[in-house]
Amino acid sequence: MPTRQIRHLAFVGLLALSPSTSQAQDPMGALRIQWEADQPVSGLQTVCGRVFNDGPVDARRVRVRVEALDERGGVTGRRDGDAGQVWSRGIGRFCLTMSARAASYRATIVGVDWVAGPEAP
Repeated sequence: MPTRQIRHLAFVGLLALSPSTSQAQDPMGALRIQWEADQPVSGLQTVCGRVFNDGPVDARRVRVRVEALDERGGVTGRRDGDAGQVWSRGIGRFCLTMSARAASYRATIVGVDWVAGPEAP
């Protein structure tokens, strides 16, 4: 297994130890996100996390955004990514890489398509 994959798997394993958590910005209130920024390497910062679907409806095309923030909380950079489909009571994962020049980072859910369930006869 290449060193990069081993480092990535080890990092993802650390996400459960001290993640940042925020309530998702979705109308159903069912999604929440946990994330963590690893140590910068070669001027790049990787932010990885998980999207939890606590609701009864599947979420498709879950989009996340990682923003680089300056000391005052102003956005200095932005990267959008995909957590894919997150089944009801399931978990989706994401990892985004960006410049490591920020004072801090913020990850949010910016889009989701809810999957309608089958209708009763």
